[in-house]
Amino acid sequence: MLKKFLIIIASVMVPFINGCCSENKFKEEQRVMIPNPFVYVDSLDKATQGAGFEFDCPQSAEGYSKKDISYIKNNLIQVVFREGDKSIHLRKARGHEDISGDYNIYNKIDVQQIKAYSVTLKGRVDGFFVASWSYGSFSFAVTSSSPLSAEFIKSLITEMH
Repeated sequence: MLKKFLIIIASVMVPFINGCCSENKFKEEQRVMIPNPFVYVDSLDKATQGAGFEFDCPQSAEGYSKKDISYIKNNLIQVVFREGDKSIHLRKARGHEDISGDYNIYNKIDVQQIKAYSVTLKGRVDGFFVASWSYGSFSFAVTSSSPLSAEFIKSLITEMH
């Protein structure tokens, strides 16, 4: 009788044991990476050809020794000045969206008239990190990894169009 009872219990438990001990039945997630849309080039002329519009901007920025130029085909041109871990991004794109790429919330927001542009500056007490505006059929942005003075940002913006 005990033997029959053990056989019945064993037959009931086998599927549970197999389910717990068999190979992993979880589906493996597939990771999909989005390709980098930026094309890196060595001149603004090549970026102009790729983006389909011109971008006049400063050729250098005081305190920054490296410059990278890139574009997104038929959409955006970007010039990045770098020094160590600091960077300043200058962007121009078709449309009227915020192209800064900086979605932080800042406690200091100031709107200033610079040339014919109504520029929104965003930052903190120690300086600004973002300047954005639209003009004609284009959006523009200056973003920085470290705080910049309003005067420094203005000097960059006056050379951008």
